[in-house]
Amino acid sequence: MGRGRVQLKRIENKINRQVTFSKRRSGLLKKAHEISVLCDAEVALIVFSTKGKLFEYSSGSWLLEPQSMHHFRESLGIVVRKLMAINLWIESEIFSFEGEQWDVMDGTVSVLWK
Repeated sequence: MGRGRVQLKRIENKINRQVTFSKRRSGLLKKAHEISVLCDAEVALIVFSTKGKLFEYSSGSWLLEPQSMHHFRESLGIVVRKLMAINLWIESEIFSFEGEQWDVMDGTVSVLWK
């Protein structure tokens, strides 16, 4: 007998959500390894937890030196923090300009490219 289909919606219970994340992350990493071995494919996988912890898998020539990975993680962390700040700013602008014209977006795009 097969398993029932899982309804795709956010798991409200924090503990159950963490357990599910951990199990599914492990399964995803296993599948990435399997496809790289079975199909002789180069695979790179990056997963972030809700707390921002980075989990990665890479095969073949994708394997980076520790210095490169450290630099990559730092750069990615900076980008993620900037995007989160911009997202908060956009949300506050939307609430403050509710019903007015949306020229706020022009300012947002210029912030992204700085």
